[in-house]
Amino acid sequence: MSDGAVNQDRFSALVAATSDVVYRLSPDWEVMYELDGRGFLKSTSEPIIGWRKINVHPDDLEMVNAAIAKAIENQTMFDLEHRVLRADGSAGWTVSRAVPILDAEGNILEWFGAASDITLRKQAEIELQRAKEQAEQQQRLYETVTSNTPDLIYVFGLDYRFTYANKALLEMWGKSFEDSVGKSLLENGYEPWHAEMHEREIDQIIATGEAIRGEVDFPHAVLGPRTYDYILTPVFDASGEVVAVSGVTRDVTEQVNARKAIEQSEQHFRKLADLVPAKISNALPNGEVTFFNKHWLDFSGLSFEELRDFGYHQMMHPDEIPAFQEGLALAAQNGVPHISEMRFRDTTGNYIWHLNIASPILDEQGNITMWVGSTTDIQAIKQEEQRKSDFVSMLSHELKTPVTAIKGHVQLALRLLSREELTPFLEKLNSSLSRIDVLLIQLTGLIGDMLDLSRIDAGRMDLKMDRFNIDDLVNEVVQDFRLSHQQHFFQLELGAGTAITADRDRISQVLINLLANAVKYSPKSNVVDIAVSAIGDEVLIAVKDYGIGIEEKNQKKIFERFYRVEGQNEQYFSGFGIGLFLVHNIVSRHGGRITLESERDKGSVFTVHLPILQS
Repeated sequence: MSDGAVNQDRFSALVAATSDVVYRLSPDWEVMYELDGRGFLKSTSEPIIGWRKINVHPDDLEMVNAAIAKAIENQTMFDLEHRVLRADGSAGWTVSRAVPILDAEGNILEWFGAASDITLRKQAEIELQRAKEQAEQQQRLYETVTSNTPDLIYVFGLDYRFTYANKALLEMWGKSFEDSVGKSLLENGYEPWHAEMHEREIDQIIATGEAIRGEVDFPHAVLGPRTYDYILTPVFDASGEVVAVSGVTRDVTEQVNARKAIEQSEQHFRKLADLVPAKISNALPNGEVTFFNKHWLDFSGLSFEELRDFGYHQMMHPDEIPAFQEGLALAAQNGVPHISEMRFRDTTGNYIWHLNIASPILDEQGNITMWVGSTTDIQAIKQEEQRKSDFVSMLSHELKTPVTAIKGHVQLALRLLSREELTPFLEKLNSSLSRIDVLLIQLTGLIGDMLDLSRIDAGRMDLKMDRFNIDDLVNEVVQDFRLSHQQHFFQLELGAGTAITADRDRISQVLINLLANAVKYSPKSNVVDIAVSAIGDEVLIAVKDYGIGIEEKNQKKIFERFYRVEGQNEQYFSGFGIGLFLVHNIVSRHGGRITLESERDKGSVFTVHLPILQS
């Protein structure tokens, strides 16, 4: 026997003695010549094909195949930790190594490998990692809660030394965590009387196991003298013994100052209320008015007593009283201001538009202690809005006729040119006229939107309700966009399979606006997804783009009239902020709603919800 053969036998014996599994494979790893699984894996003494599905865990099969391919290509050792299917069918872990056996020409004759059972180690590692992640998550949560609150949070040991101090407390001291933790009250800048007071409280908590609350003045490193409300609470171990004392301290300087200044505030308020141009009032939680400023008395021509005895409601326009009372009740329930535009009758009997704000003043428990009302004359603003609306309506009507005429002449010229043999000059003319025709379509759409605005303002946007298949309508609109935007891909998924009762033209207008926006605001993407589905008693139409997206702070305002998102990117996109306002109005008039999901630079999804049956 040659020395090489002897060495190889010795190596094989060593591997067999130190490994849990020994195996031999064909050069391409397709045939398992032999596998001694030793109870860990299924053994085989006969060549088999398909051993990977028998021995390798399916979730790791792709990784194992990639490692095998790399080892074969480079004729290097196969070395990988991966999951396997053990002899009993359960999942296990192994570290597997195989080396190529080469002939004299350097060709692979076979692969000789060994594997070790590392299941217990991997399970321990996984459990350790899971425990570590849970601990880190709890630590992050703890740090997030304590670091992002203005309250001072800290923990004392039984030796009166700080074992924890949050960010707010460190800022108050003007110290770092390292310079503060482990130090006593005196070492952290507390005056002797202050330190002795807290030490006595800690002793009392240790003796009684009960929390203590107090109020104390302390100098802030930046803000100067402040007043703080604090609670010291015992921390118990499993046997019920106090092992530490936790504390939460809140800066109540403003509240204390407010209490001291409340008398002066009342006097200043009444004087100020007579100086401001708005009409100011105060009322008790039950609505009984306690104060009207001079502007209210002058406007109404009534005395305070006359206004107080429900003369205030007598001044309101009758049509607006129910909505005002309903809104005020909702504001009282939620503890938020009620804001409304209302008309009040002046001394001449004319109703004047006002912006009325009724704000509840809450105590520390969230109960209403009083109402403060601010009523501002907006008659001039309303008249200006009406003039603008009238101007837009007039301008839209005046533009519509000449634009229609121009469009007719342009289309006539295009038809005449289509009958001619185009010279270079006529080709340029045809191109220019085609571009003009496209721009006229855009201008016609803008004029239509402006006319719709005036119809909404005048309350004349009527709906022509009809029964139609929603899938068919969406398909028609998308097909038109495919023809007019051939560089874009409109991926359509129709799944509603039902008819709805709605204004077909207006729903088409909604889809056109949403698709046009999806194209406009996706300069780096040419894909738009449209999906139609039916859920319960609603039809859902979702339009998804992959464009610039909308920040969360702007999403609530995006459907307001003339609203344009401010930012560096938005200035490059033309528009007046009309389209989504009309979309929202049309959908709402159908008893539906529209929702938005969007992230900055990740695109947007507008979903229209329409009732299948109109009541």
